[in-house]
Amino acid sequence: MDETIQSSSSEVPQLEATILADQLLQNCHQLLYELEEFQNFLVEKRDSIVDIRTFHSSVRSELKSLEKLSSADPIAERTVHTLRSSNLQFYNAVWDAAKASTGLLTFNKRFYWAIPPSRSSKRAGRPKKQCALVDVVTQGGLEWVKVSTVTETRLLFAQAKAGWENADSSSDEGSLIDDDDCCPRADHSLSNSPSPSTNPIELVRLAIDLKTASLATQIRYKHPAVRIVLPKIPIAPSPPTIAILDRILATGAAIEIGPSRSKYPHNPSLPLSDSAPAAIPLSTIFPKLIPNLYSSLTSTLNIDCTILLALISDLSHSPKTPHSPSHHKAITRQIELEARDHLLPECLYPALVGKDMVCTAEAATRMREIVEQIGTETERIRAKLLFNDENAGDMYASHSSSNQSLLSLFAAQSEYPVPPDLRLPITIKSISATELLQHLPPIAQKVAEELSQINRSVFLYGWAKGITTMSSNRAVSKVVEGIVSGELTKHDELEGGLEKGGEPVAGPDVWICGTARSLVGKEKMRRG
Repeated sequence: MDETIQSSSSEVPQLEATILADQLLQNCHQLLYELEEFQNFLVEKRDSIVDIRTFHSSVRSELKSLEKLSSADPIAERTVHTLRSSNLQFYNAVWDAAKASTGLLTFNKRFYWAIPPSRSSKRAGRPKKQCALVDVVTQGGLEWVKVSTVTETRLLFAQAKAGWENADSSSDEGSLIDDDDCCPRADHSLSNSPSPSTNPIELVRLAIDLKTASLATQIRYKHPAVRIVLPKIPIAPSPPTIAILDRILATGAAIEIGPSRSKYPHNPSLPLSDSAPAAIPLSTIFPKLIPNLYSSLTSTLNIDCTILLALISDLSHSPKTPHSPSHHKAITRQIELEARDHLLPECLYPALVGKDMVCTAEAATRMREIVEQIGTETERIRAKLLFNDENAGDMYASHSSSNQSLLSLFAAQSEYPVPPDLRLPITIKSISATELLQHLPPIAQKVAEELSQINRSVFLYGWAKGITTMSSNRAVSKVVEGIVSGELTKHDELEGGLEKGGEPVAGPDVWICGTARSLVGKEKMRRG
């Protein structure tokens, strides 16, 4: 009889471990399948921006651990405990949060902020650095997603251990927002922010640290927004849990709770659902995960001289430019790049189609000077077509100056098709830097002092007109961004941003083309 009871009691954990291991393995294989399908999709789309390698590697490591556990002693208490403690639930939650996002960049990214030495420190040294780990970076870097699979029960245990009082408490000691522990407010500088947070509730501490890291990070002059996903917290949380969630909200983070990832606090006008969202085909999800490089472009584009040259360069209009011993290594490299990645049809045309195009007189003049000195015959023709110059030659003289005629002539000088909605010609704008500065915040004067005449005209014009400047001059763009971002760091929290007339403003919107194109003749002349 005793042997029968002992046998029955041992079969229960054995059966539980076997079933759990099988379920985890099945779920892990499904997750890996989706990740690998996404990787294949990225290869097919030739996307080099999205990086899921770290996350994919973590899931593969989890699969190896689960495979070992599936062959371990199922009766052993350690086996069942380890299976129950698997990270797979967390990885699934992270992937689900990513699939519900747009503009995915990467997973498991650390963001840092500096902690200035304390006044009592005897040795003055470099500021210490702290970091916050972001599970998913989305919206092209403008959103950070943090996922936690903590349950309400565990959260309440942590609250009790920390000695928190009920949210209904009206005493000062029961206040859920205290100045010493909350995130930096609008009147706090970064140097006064908590670094790192010492809040006893880990979830609140994470939210505060993410906010601090966000304030130390700028993406196109904006601080990333923080979204915290809590799939194990019920959509109707208890009052003590509400107290914790409200404290997280006070950091400025958005919160999603429950399997349905419902926004907290709940909008009463919307139905309340605690079920997971209906499955969406991967073929529908994957396209929106790739960042849209053109979504922030304005309806009118300010074209820099570097882009003007790329539009007319012989290197941009053929994937098979012959190599020559006289070519500079930079030209050889551009020929190789064009053979692999076609600049116009794959990068510039998608950005330009349907947009009005302008450029400053200085940019147009500089391009014309370069073409006049070293341009080939086809480059000269393209340059004239860009601006609808009347002296484009006999071939041009026999055609009208309509948009379609310009496109037809432009296409005749290229091995690539020209989009029918490319809006030629480019309009030239003449306006002085002095006049532009009158419409810009004071920091623009500091920017202008660091730029050459042509770059000053280009970047100040786009800034003053509130339109996107297209350039491949990454170095100059970094100079401009560094000056403006430095000023924003000093004034953003204290004074509400760089202001002109009481309205917060940001720096110029610059879209950087990742590769440039030169005129071949330039390098030939340098070699004599």
